[in-house]
Amino acid sequence: MSRAAVGDGTLELAEADDSRVRVHLGELVLAEYVIAPPTPAGDSPKPYLHPLRTTAGEVVTAVRPHDHPWHNGLQFTMAHLSGENFWGGRTYVRGRGYTPLGNHGGVGHVRWESLVSAPGHCELRHELAWHTAAGRRWLTEHRTLRFGDVSGDADGGHWTLTWTSRLRNTSGRELRWGSPVTEGRDTAGYGGLFWRGPRSFVGGEVRTPDGRTAAGAMGHRAPWLAFTGRHDVSLRTSTLLFADSPVNPAYPTAWYVRAEPFPVVSFATTYHRPWRFEPGGELTLTHHLVVVDGEPDPARLSELAVRAAD
Repeated sequence: MSRAAVGDGTLELAEADDSRVRVHLGELVLAEYVIAPPTPAGDSPKPYLHPLRTTAGEVVTAVRPHDHPWHNGLQFTMAHLSGENFWGGRTYVRGRGYTPLGNHGGVGHVRWESLVSAPGHCELRHELAWHTAAGRRWLTEHRTLRFGDVSGDADGGHWTLTWTSRLRNTSGRELRWGSPVTEGRDTAGYGGLFWRGPRSFVGGEVRTPDGRTAAGAMGHRAPWLAFTGRHDVSLRTSTLLFADSPVNPAYPTAWYVRAEPFPVVSFATTYHRPWRFEPGGELTLTHHLVVVDGEPDPARLSELAVRAAD
């Protein structure tokens, strides 16, 4: 797909069917939001974005990889919520390791609040319910996905996604959102907004504004983190720039990141300590993802991160 096929940069939303919405950039499907995936219960069903593409048409997400089939594109989820697993797979238990518990919750679409295509951007808003394995609704989420800032300039094409999740505790009890780190496993602080990259990105380059690489960025707090990988067939490079928002309560976020044995990045809100929701309590998190053709230098990455957060 060449940039000539993306038209004038206008983004449009289109409901493909009852289970997904697509974001079109000219002839290119830039993103597909799967709201009702046929995910097995043991993988904790939840909406996700896949595929995500660059303006050059390269796919920068993976879906149902054989090593962790619950890693689907870009998704928002929690591995430990007061004993429930909204992540998928086995649950890490202190002193026992990863254990099958049959405690898999799910996140389901409730209703659309708005679907908007406007000059320069498009946006979808919807309500979601987080149900436990027993079917109890523990969280209500109001989610906004905004796609915009499309550019095909000389520094490489890019576009920006802003993901906002407003979570309210509807369980009637205190809830504790943790991670395997808070349960006793080192360097496994994943949770929140999580990306799984394509297999060709294994061994990709990780950068932070203070010069950390993948190993040094694990659990490190920084306002942004960039992951650059190379595609099969075209041999092009693409960069995903993950930028935290200054309005978030734990800014700058800690990062969960691996370049090997698989490419993953998570805005790890609960990497170091759990978040507690009082009954009726709320938490709002806003994160930005800039999808870039090529491999920008650190100065350009910082510029794009600031621009995304404006």
